[in-house]
Amino acid sequence: MKKTLIIAISIICCSCSSLVMNQGLKSYKSEVAKTEKYKKANGFQQDLLYLNDLCENSFPEIDSVFPHQLRESIVDSLMNLLSENEINKQIFRGYARYYLSHFDNQHTIINGDSYNGLYPYLLKSTGENWYLWDINKEYDSLLIGKQVIEINNESIDQFEKKIFHYVCAENDISKRNKLTFINRPSLLKQYDLIEQTDSILLSFENGDRAWVKSIYEAKDVRFHLGKKRSKPNAVTEYLDYNYNMTFYPDENFAYFQYNKCFDKIDAFETISDYVKPWIIPFAKLYVKRLIKKKKVPKNDLGFKLDYDRLVFKDYLKLMFDSLQTQNLDNLVIDLRNNGGGSHLLCLQLLYYLTDREDLKGFSVKYHMSDFNRQIYKSDFNKFVESYRMEKGIEPEYGKLYSYGYNDYDSLLFEKIEDPKSAYYIPKDRKVFKGKIIVLANYETGSAAALLTALMQDNNIATVIGTSVSNNPIGATTYSPFKLPNSKLTGSVASDYFVRPNPKNGKIFIPDYWIENHVEDIINGKDKYLEKAIELIDSN
Repeated sequence: MKKTLIIAISIICCSCSSLVMNQGLKSYKSEVAKTEKYKKANGFQQDLLYLNDLCENSFPEIDSVFPHQLRESIVDSLMNLLSENEINKQIFRGYARYYLSHFDNQHTIINGDSYNGLYPYLLKSTGENWYLWDINKEYDSLLIGKQVIEINNESIDQFEKKIFHYVCAENDISKRNKLTFINRPSLLKQYDLIEQTDSILLSFENGDRAWVKSIYEAKDVRFHLGKKRSKPNAVTEYLDYNYNMTFYPDENFAYFQYNKCFDKIDAFETISDYVKPWIIPFAKLYVKRLIKKKKVPKNDLGFKLDYDRLVFKDYLKLMFDSLQTQNLDNLVIDLRNNGGGSHLLCLQLLYYLTDREDLKGFSVKYHMSDFNRQIYKSDFNKFVESYRMEKGIEPEYGKLYSYGYNDYDSLLFEKIEDPKSAYYIPKDRKVFKGKIIVLANYETGSAAALLTALMQDNNIATVIGTSVSNNPIGATTYSPFKLPNSKLTGSVASDYFVRPNPKNGKIFIPDYWIENHVEDIINGKDKYLEKAIELIDSN
C-alpha cells in the first residue's frame, strides 16, 4: 500500500517521462561500491570506478579489445587526475570518453557534451583525407573544397591519432565522421589537442594557410554556404519519416528511405528491456499520451515515434503490393540515415525481400555476465537452467556460449511468422523478386548495420557505400546506464554477434565503395544513387 501511494504521488508530482528516467530505468548494482577504495574516493572517482566495473562485468571478450593491464593503468592515471579540485562534470565526461574510446565500440559510450565557442569552419572527410566544407565569410571562399593537410602545423594523420582517443566508434571511417567537436575550441583544448583557443591554423594541400579565429556570439557566425552547403538530391533528399517509399516507374525502380527502425508497436514491445517491471505500466502510459497528443518524445525511451505512418508491417504490405502492381524490377533501399532500432522491424523488411528458407542468420553468443544476471534476469535464469540441464555443470562467468534460438538460422523469422507475435506477417505476403540494391555508410548503425550485413552475406542485395557504423562481428546492442553521482548517461555493449558469413571479415566492406565529396554534397549529386542507377541500367 505504501509503495502504491509513493508511486501515485510521483505520478502527480512529475511527468511519466521523468518518472521513467529518474526512477524506472534498470541499473547495474556494482560490487565495487562496497570497497574501501570506492568509499574513500570523491564523486567523480566513484563514477569512474563504477563505470570500469560495469564494463568489466558486461562487455563480452573485454580483454581482447581493452587488455586488463592497459585498462588498469588508464583507470589509475585517471583516478589521479580526478583527485584535483577543479574537476567538473564536463572535464569528467572527457576523461570517461577517453576511457571508453579504448573499446572501439559504437554502443559503449557516454552521452552529451557542453562547450563554449566555435572555430567557424566545417570539415568533411572522404577516404583518409579531410576537406574544408564551409568557412566564415571573412575567409576566402576559394578554400572551400580544398584538402586540409595540417592543423596547427601537425599532420592530419597525427591529429587524427590523438583525437580518436575521444571518439567511441568501431572503424576509422566511422571515427572520422563522428568528430563533431573538431571545430570546438574548449573541447580541443580540454583534450590536449591544442594549446590556445583564440585561433587555429589550417594548412591546405595547395600551400594556402588560414588562421581561423574562435567566435562566441551567434551574430558572428556567417558561413559562406550556410544552408546551401547541402543541396538535396531530387531522389534521395532526406524526409522526416521513419520510413518512406517512392516509385519511379519510368526508371524502373522504387526508392525506399528507411531512416529509423521504430514504430508504435515496437515502442510498447521493447519497454520492458529498459525499465524496471513495476514502472512498465507508467512507461506505457507515457507512450500512449505521446501518441494521443502526437508529441515528439525527448528520446527518453530511446525511440522516435512517427505519427503520420502506418505501423511498419502495414506500411510494408501497402508498399510491396504497390511494387507488384507497378511491375518494377529494382528496389533501392537507403539505410544511410538509419542509426538503428529494432532488429525485428528489420526482419519484417527482410521477410518481404525473400522467401528463401536457407538463410543464415547472425550467431548471437550469450555472455555469461553479472550485468545480464541483474538487468536481464529472466533470460539469464533460462540460459543457466538450460545449460545446467544439457551439460550437467554451471556455465562460467565471463565466457560466451551458443544459446538455443539465439544462435539462429532456421528460426530467423520465428517472431515474424508467429501469429501470436506483435510482429507477425502472413506467409502470403507479396515477396519482391527483383534486384535489390542497398545504400549504406558510416551513419548506418546498430540494427540497420546488421541488416546490411545479413543481406550481403546471404546474397540478397548488392551493397553500395562504405563500412557501416558498427562491425558485424563483435560486442553490440544498446544497454543504457546512469552514473551514480554525476548522473551522466551512456550505454554499454552486452551481447556478442558473429555475422552469417564470418569469412567476409570483422569490418563490413560494401560490394562497391562509394563516398560523396564536398563538391558532390554542395551540388546535390549523390554518387551512391548514381552507382545504383548504373547497376540498374546494366541489367
